[in-house]
Amino acid sequence: MVKDFLKRYFEPQFIRFVLVAMLNTAFGLFINYVFLFIFEHLLKFNHAYVISNFFATIVSILFNFKTYGILVYKNKDNKLLLRFLAVTTFTYLVNIGGIALLEHLGSQNNYLNLTIMAVPVGLLNYVLNSVFVYKKKARFFNINRKKKVETPKEDTAA
Repeated sequence: MVKDFLKRYFEPQFIRFVLVAMLNTAFGLFINYVFLFIFEHLLKFNHAYVISNFFATIVSILFNFKTYGILVYKNKDNKLLLRFLAVTTFTYLVNIGGIALLEHLGSQNNYLNLTIMAVPVGLLNYVLNSVFVYKKKARFFNINRKKKVETPKEDTAA
């Protein structure tokens, strides 16, 4: 039932983008935890979160590039990495700017601010990756999708 609703009203590419974004987020957190464990507990670095986050970000960006390219846009062209990095950098800056704006407007809850910014930044990320990186139309909804009505064929054998 949910699957039919999503198929009918939302673009499959957009649905794949949302699902892959969730996968990428989980992967990014996992990688960050692994690097944090390595640098904090095994190597005993001071401020391990700084270096673990740095390496996790690099690995995550490469993972995101491949998963978005292959699973969402059906594109394996590694030459698009610089464009992807440009979009990622831009959306990061928009995210930080949005969080700063929310703080300026009085919201001191960083978790809430991150959650609020996740939606517009995620949509912006989808549009910019679609248009600028992978050169696809960014469509969210199947508004004009109509079922084909079968017209009966005339019987010419008579």
